[in-house]
Parts: sequence; C-alpha cells; structure tokens
Amino acid sequence: MAAVDYAVNLAGANLVPALLECFVAAIVVQAAYISPRLRPVHAAYRSPPYTRTLNRRLLFLFVPLILTMTCALVYAVTATTLHVATQEVINEMARDAHRAAEDIPYFIHTGQGLLEEFANDEVLQQSDQATLLEEHLRSDLRTVAFFNQLILFDPDGRRLAMYPQEPTGDPELTEQEKTLLQRVLETGATQISTVHRSPRDEAILSFLVPVEDEETGEYLGALLGRTQLDINPVLNRALSSLQWTRESGKGFVVDEEWRIVAHSDSNMLFTEWRIDESAPPLATVRQGQAYESPNPQDNTRELVYCLEVEGYSWRVVVRLPYDVVLEQARQVATPLLFLQALLGGGLVIVIPLVTSWLTRPLTQLASAADRIAEGDLAQPVQVAGDDEVARVGHAFEDMRVRLKDRLDDLSLLLQVSQAVSATLELPEGMPFVLEGALKATNAQAARIVFLSASGAPQMVMSRGTPQEGLGALDRALAIAGRDQERPLIVENLARAKTLAEPEVLEGPIKAVIVLPVRTKDRVPAVMWIGYGKARQFDASEVDLLSTLVSQTAVLVENARLFQAAEGGRRRLTAVLTSTSDAILVTDRDDRILLVNPAAERSFGIAAQVAVGQKVDEADLSPAMQALFEEAAPESGSLTGEVPLPDGRTLYASISTILSADGERIGRVALMRDITHFKELDEMKSEFVATVSHDLRAPLTFMRGYTTMLPMVGELSGKQSDYVEKILHGVGQMSELIDDLLNLGRIEAGIDLERQPCHLGTILVEAVDGMRARAAAKGLTLRLEPTEGSAVVAGDAALLRQVITNLVDNAIKYTPSGGVVTAGLSAHKDHCMIRIADTGIGIAPDDRVRLFEKFYRIRRRDTADIPGTGLGLAIVKSIVERHGGKVWVESELNIGSTFYASLPLGEIDARTVGRNAIPAH
Repeated sequence: MAAVDYAVNLAGANLVPALLECFVAAIVVQAAYISPRLRPVHAAYRSPPYTRTLNRRLLFLFVPLILTMTCALVYAVTATTLHVATQEVINEMARDAHRAAEDIPYFIHTGQGLLEEFANDEVLQQSDQATLLEEHLRSDLRTVAFFNQLILFDPDGRRLAMYPQEPTGDPELTEQEKTLLQRVLETGATQISTVHRSPRDEAILSFLVPVEDEETGEYLGALLGRTQLDINPVLNRALSSLQWTRESGKGFVVDEEWRIVAHSDSNMLFTEWRIDESAPPLATVRQGQAYESPNPQDNTRELVYCLEVEGYSWRVVVRLPYDVVLEQARQVATPLLFLQALLGGGLVIVIPLVTSWLTRPLTQLASAADRIAEGDLAQPVQVAGDDEVARVGHAFEDMRVRLKDRLDDLSLLLQVSQAVSATLELPEGMPFVLEGALKATNAQAARIVFLSASGAPQMVMSRGTPQEGLGALDRALAIAGRDQERPLIVENLARAKTLAEPEVLEGPIKAVIVLPVRTKDRVPAVMWIGYGKARQFDASEVDLLSTLVSQTAVLVENARLFQAAEGGRRRLTAVLTSTSDAILVTDRDDRILLVNPAAERSFGIAAQVAVGQKVDEADLSPAMQALFEEAAPESGSLTGEVPLPDGRTLYASISTILSADGERIGRVALMRDITHFKELDEMKSEFVATVSHDLRAPLTFMRGYTTMLPMVGELSGKQSDYVEKILHGVGQMSELIDDLLNLGRIEAGIDLERQPCHLGTILVEAVDGMRARAAAKGLTLRLEPTEGSAVVAGDAALLRQVITNLVDNAIKYTPSGGVVTAGLSAHKDHCMIRIADTGIGIAPDDRVRLFEKFYRIRRRDTADIPGTGLGLAIVKSIVERHGGKVWVESELNIGSTFYASLPLGEIDARTVGRNAIPAH
C-alpha cells in the first residue's frame, strides 16, 4: 500500500505539468485541424454506429454515466475512508502522546522529591565521616530505582561522599553541574539541569538540592543526583508507551532546544528535530499539532503528532507511517468498493435488456414510419398497450388512415385537374368533375346547373342516378345556392321546407350539399351533390367538394375566355385580312409573329414561311430591315419610307408594344402605300420649281424699277412708304423663290460636293456670322467647347446653312434677354450638332409637322415673326442627304433643343489634311 500511495502522490505531483503539456498539444492539433490545407478532410457519409439505434444511444449515454458515477463513488468512498482513518489514527497518536506527556512531569517531580528527601537525612547533615556518608548515599540510591549516582558536597563545593565509587561512578562534574552547584550553594534553591552529556558521553539529567540544617536553616552543602535517561525506569515507561501506536509508531521526546532527549534508538539522542512549519494541519485536535511529512529515509508519507508538555518546555513527538492509514482505509473501503463494482456491472448488464424492452415498440413505430414514408399506407400500425408509446402508435395509425384518405383525395383532384386542363370545352371537362365528386363522397347524384346572365337556370349536366325527374329540384337548389357565399348543407332534405314545395323534396334524394361555382365577378353555375340517405357532412368532404368546385370555376372561366378570345381572334383576322395596309408584328427579339395578306402582297412573302423568322432573315426590303434595326425610342414610333421593287413607296410606322409592367414585349409595323402622294408631291415640286424660275425675271424688273423711282423725282412720304412695302414684298418673294430652288436642288442631289469638312470650324463660322443679329435682339449667343474631333464627308456650304438656319430659327423665337447655345460633340461613329434656346418652346402637336414644307406655328406670340416655313425643311433635307437625321426636343414656354446627327464615315487622313475646308 505504501508503494501504491507513493506512486499516486508522485503522479499527482506531475499531474499539472502533464495537463499543461496536453493543453498545449491540443491547441496545436486544433490549429492544424481548422486549417484544411494542412490536413485531408474526409466527409462523413454515414452516421456513427452508436447513433443508428435508440438502444445504442441509451447504452452510449448510460454506460459512460455509470462509469463516471462509479469512479466518483470510488473517489468519494476512498477519500471518506482515508479521512476517517486519518482522524482515528491521529486520535490514537494524541492519546498516547498525552499519556507520555503526563509521565514526564511525574518523572521530574519524582527526581526532585526523592533528592530533597535524601537531603533531609540527619546523617548527611551532621556526619563528616566519608564511610558513613557513602553508606547512606548507597542506601538512598537503592531505595527507589531512579538515580544512577548521588554526590554530596560541602558548603565550599568539595565532594564529601559519592556513590557509586569509581569505576562505576563518575566523580568528574560537567560544566553545567558546576554552574548549578555554585548557584545552589549561593542561593539554596533547587536546580535541575538540562539534558546533557556526562563525561562518559551518556545522556544525563542532574538534580541539585541544598543540604540545610532544619534547626538553624544553615546550608551545610549540596546533594547532586544524576539519572541516565536511557535507563531511567520512569522515563522509559513513558517512552515505551509511544512505541506501540498501531504497533508501528515511533515516539520520542525533545527538549526546549529541539534536541531528542529520549528515544528508543540511543543513536538518535541529541540529534536535532523540528516541526515542519510549512505543512498544513492534517486533522482537528484539541492540543498539539498533527500534520503529514515525508519520511527522510524512504520519502514515504508519515503522520506526525507533536504535543508540548504542560509546565515544561519539553515536547512529545509521535511518528506513524501513512501505510497504517491506508491499511485501515482499505479494510473499510474494500467491501463498499466491491459492492459498487457489483452494482455497476449489474447495471451494465441490465440496462441493455431494459432499453431493448423499452425501445421495441419504438422500433415498430420506426418501421411503420418508414413504410409510410415509402408510400405503403395499406399495412396498419399495431402497437399494444396504453402508455405513451402506445398512444404515439395510435396517433400514427390515425395519421396513416387520414394520410391515405388525403392521398386518395389528392389523386382524385390531380386526375380531375389534368382532365380539366386538357380541354377548353364544358361538355368534355364537366363529366370528369362530376364523376370525381361521386367517387370522393360515395354520393348518389352529382349535377351542375348553368345560369344565365340574369341568374335563371338554363342547362343541366349530371352524373349518377337518377338522371330524370330532378328538374324542379335543380331549379330550387340553383336559386337557393347562387346567392350563398359558402356551401349550403342540407343534412335532411325533407325538413328543408323553405327550399321548395313538399312534393319536390319527396324524391329519392334525401341529403344535399349545394356549392356555388363562383368566378371573378359572377356565379355562372351551381353544383349540388345528392345522397340517398340523410347524413352528416364532415369538414374534409366539404373541403374536397369546394376544391372540385374551384376546378369547375376554372373550367367555366377558361371556356368563357377561350370563346371570347376565339371571337376576338376571328374579328382581328377579318380586320387584318380586309385592310389594305401592310402589318407586321414581332416579339421582343424581332422575330415575326404575324403577317397580314397586304404585307404578303407588298413584300412577296408567305405568312407560313415568314412567321418565326427574324426580321433580318425574312425576305423583306432592305429599307424595312434597316428601319427595324434602329433603336426604338422611349416614346412615339419610328417612321420612314420603304421603297418597293415594283416602284411603290410605303410609309412605315413602327411602334413598341409594352406589357402592363412597362416592359417591351414586341413591336408592330404599320405600312401604308403613299405612292400616289409621292407622285403628287413630285408634281407639286416641279410646278413650284417652274413657277419659281419664271418669277425670278419679273421680280428683278420690279425691284429695279422700284428702286429707280426716286431718280425720276422726289417722292412724298406716303409714296416712299409704298415703295418700301413693295421692296419688302419683292424681297420676301425672292427669298421664298431662292429657298424653293435650293430645296429643289438639295432634294434632287444637284451640286452636292462631298469633301472632308471640319465641322467644328464650320460651326464657329456659322455662329460668328449670327452674333450681330443676336446682339441686335438682345440675346446671348454662346458657343460650347467642341468635344472631340468631328470630320465629316459633305458639302461645307450646305452644312453651314444647316447651322445658320437652326441658329436663325432659335434667334427668331427667343425673346429678348434669352440665351442661344450651340455645341458639337463627337462620338464613335457619328457627331451631333446641338442648338438650344430659352425661347417660347414648341407644343407636341406642332412638333409632329415641324419639318414639313411651308409649315409654320400659328400662335398669337409668333404672328409678327417673319419666315417662309422652308428653313427647317431645308435643314432636314440637307441632313438626310448627308446620311444623318434631325429631331427636336422642346418644352412649351421653357425652350427648344434641335439635334442634327451626321455619320463620321471612314475618311483618309491624308485627304482630310489636304482637302479639309478651312475657316474663312
């Protein structure tokens, strides 16, 4: 046991460093674990074995719990028995030490009393014969076995007698004895020495008392008594009682200098022994101090009890090996530990049996749940008993039955839904709904009564029996159910006197449930289910029938919508077929969806071939394809002329089709034949050109002769006024004729020279040329910095005229104090001229016709503004001749911005540098 105790203590001393090492190692392993790059990660595809059954789960829980409890109980029993055994042993040590401590004062008092009694002998006081004195000393020494030697001294300290004599006796005094002798002779007080060594190296204790005359009180000398401690019977009796504590104890006595003065081993005498002040108290004792200390010889534990002798500075010490405590604790704990091991082993054996018995019904429930999960609802769940597990089994059985019924209902609803969704005709879809109602509720008859717009019964469809003789009941139930928000349940039809006449209710149908077929805004039909016996309806049946009625409502509404859509489609087809305008409809990817006959004739394509093709893949004219390739505007439509191979011209307008969310879902192109209008326009242009050319000569004569009138004679004021008006009218006529002729040349492409032109330079020249007019009207004319380099291939004079006309137009329609801004920006493949003003703005209706010939805005605030209505038409013609386009953005009373976009085109850089038109 001592070896086991030593090993346990050694392990306990090394436990903290070992735990610290484990903690550091755990940190290192955890750091490596959380770094996936440093370790292979294995994904767990199967659960651990102990989690696969409830029995194993319980064993995995209870077995470690039992082991933990067993270990805890073993520790508790061991600790308790060790504590009790330690307390009991220390009590025995204390009892022996107290007995020995009580003997030590007796030893001192006995020695002192005996020596004082010897000193009172009259012979020692009166005789001076050495022989007689020695004989008395011998007699006194042998009276009680206590002293080893008696020596009598005279008042001067000379030895008078001694017993025993040499060689047994030691006549020589120790230094301490000499000192004490002198003190006794001087003071007459009894003196007791400390334990010291005699000249013969023996441990002795010396007692000295004065020899006093009883009559006179005179000190006649001193008597010295020596006792050898290792053979003193009184002290040995006390020492021997310390050696038998549990038959393993070792006891000794130490003096005030912590020297061992009484020990069973004489070699230990006068060796130093001290209390271990650092050792904590081991047990509670009334007196003394008990603690645990290592044995200096073999380093095993031992118990130490130290008791101070009352009234003296000596201490009694008892040392006992800890093996005694361990042995006593083993004797007490062994039966308890055996019982614990027996109980723990029994629990380990019993728990699997108990858990297996408890989990058997749960295993059956798990098997039943697996069958239900796999869709096997035919086999019932059978669990015997009335406990919680049995109640769970009954709940599983109820769930299985309800789930089976629910699945049957869902299967029926799925079949009905599939049948209803596969048709848009009521005569084809309604039989599936009615037969489903019969099958789901085991009814006798299922009928649906269709209502007119006014709510009157019209048509009846039925399944079940009887098929005839229920017309009156149909009308009564339809009228009763059409205004109901919820299903109308009649459990006993014979008692429903308010529904119809008694003779109507006395038929083969005894109970009904009436359900209105409600669509979005009306009740187009009423369905009722009849039963041959009076009965009660549960909620599941009502819900199922309500779902079937919902399917019926979907079927009825789909049939109505299909009929409406079909009618609309036929009307649209008739319109598209009869119209002379060509129409194309595309989706969001410009894939053709619809081609009307007029479009087929115009482009020479077949609708069945073109539908599904993209616009750029269909056999359309290039102009039409180019118009579709242009980006669709956010609002309005794309317009353009589409020439056909046969010489005709179509005016195309492409509009965007938007969804309810504003998302583009396609486009529609409407094309109208404008060939006749083009011919009329050409005839008009030829007529205007001819007339304009013929009018130039008369106007020249009129201007010349009018300017010559002042040469004939002085004109009056009124005559001068008339002359100015004539000249003004001739000027307007000349300007109009020049514009018409310029427009004709531009449209005919005559004198159009294409040279590389620096559009920025042309813009600066045109704006600078208009600054005087702007300043005269009180306007600010700004020129924004050009963004990038813009070099186009075109006619510089015509491009300058475009900018001049736009700036002139802005100056005309901008009130005094306004601002006109001109700018130019170059992009990847085109450049854009921008002329903005803060003028009166243009209304949306006027913007549509703004670029037409001779069109002028008719407003009260524009009546005094001069113009021919051809300036913007010339701008549009010039820009389009250069392959560009012009448009306007304006807000009424805020201002207008005109844009002219021109393509940059690929121009040889050397040609640009050599032929580019410079600024003038």
